[in-house]
Amino acid sequence: TPVALAQQVAIMQALLVLLSILQCAWATVRMPEEFNVEKDFPEKEKWKKVQKYIRCDLCTLLVGHTADALGETYLEDDVYDHIDKICDAQELYDAHEMISRLDADGVQSWSLEKASEASKRSAHEKRWQTHAMKELCDNIIKPHDDEIKDSFMKIQKRKQTKKGADATDEIVRDACRKSRLCTSEAKGSEL
Repeated sequence: TPVALAQQVAIMQALLVLLSILQCAWATVRMPEEFNVEKDFPEKEKWKKVQKYIRCDLCTLLVGHTADALGETYLEDDVYDHIDKICDAQELYDAHEMISRLDADGVQSWSLEKASEASKRSAHEKRWQTHAMKELCDNIIKPHDDEIKDSFMKIQKRKQTKKGADATDEIVRDACRKSRLCTSEAKGSEL
């Protein structure tokens, strides 16, 4: 009937509008439960600006952590299950910090490194560095789950023919390059 057809057309138009709106949402923004604009906003923005410099380091850290968690023998489903939760690594984030260094020419670079016992970062800085790492993972690691999975499976197949080689470094290097998060000179620089 004409009324039913008109309703179907209206529903289709509404779905098209909804889909076009959803296509505009490109990034995930995380916000903690407690947020004091005066105290937290400057710290959040400080570490958000550093995110572009630690992309390769974060990929290396998280893919390496995944490789360690999976071990030497894994199935495709195991890889997907772990990658699905790759950004939920609170302890790993807490154990690492964003470090700024100046080279001989006075140029600043950033890296993501294991936090030392002598670390001088406050609990507030740690909270927002961790927050920045989680948010960055949501936006640059999770969208590349297929590339990461493919690297794991490619190396797994290769290991079946060559026994005994430690493949973690190869998996990390391949996954982060395929995801275009690392290049040979990317460490600590903006991509």
